[in-house]
Amino acid sequence: MTSPTPRDVLSLDTPEGQCACIAAMSEPSAELLDRALVGFERFAATAQGESDA
Repeated sequence: MTSPTPRDVLSLDTPEGQCACIAAMSEPSAELLDRALVGFERFAATAQGESDA
């Protein structure tokens, strides 16, 4: 028995010998990067056993 094709997987049909490349269209905003850094620092503090309170 074969397994069904996975769902939500990007698949591109390309001719033999060609590479399917995807380029990023934009970069994250400075606000998003700042929020991610704050979240990561909070996560790192809890991983070290510190408290946010």
